[in-house]
Amino acid sequence: MSDTPANNQGTTTTIVAVTRGGQGSQGTQGTQSAPGETTIADGVVASIAGLAAREVAGVSDMTSAGLSQAFGNLGGFFTGNPDQPNKGVAVEIGETECIVDLNIIVEYGASVPQVADTIRRNVIERIKTLTGLDAREVNINVADIILPSSS
Repeated sequence: MSDTPANNQGTTTTIVAVTRGGQGSQGTQGTQSAPGETTIADGVVASIAGLAAREVAGVSDMTSAGLSQAFGNLGGFFTGNPDQPNKGVAVEIGETECIVDLNIIVEYGASVPQVADTIRRNVIERIKTLTGLDAREVNINVADIILPSSS
């Protein structure tokens, strides 16, 4: 299997952890682990990406509406359940990297380019930190704009 994301209907990715000289497979200093496999479901990666996107100021919500139209038929994991943190997220996962597609709603007044850049940085960092995968692409579709809620 290549390092590029597979274009199939798989629902999990397997990360084989091998440690040498006190370093984990992701280069974590001082981490020792027993030989074996760690399997991370695609939905977990999608949830991490969705939660990371929602952490960014200016993101009002995520929406699944229009995701397939915006990015085409990926053949990867996609969810449209509005009660899930991975709503509006599609992922394709390979052995060591992934591609993330997000469908967001931005608050009126927020700079869309700045919000998108911040989302990309946050999603890439969270996915790398929490799964060890490299996010090769983070594609963002701004599906709508909404007035911020007054508190």
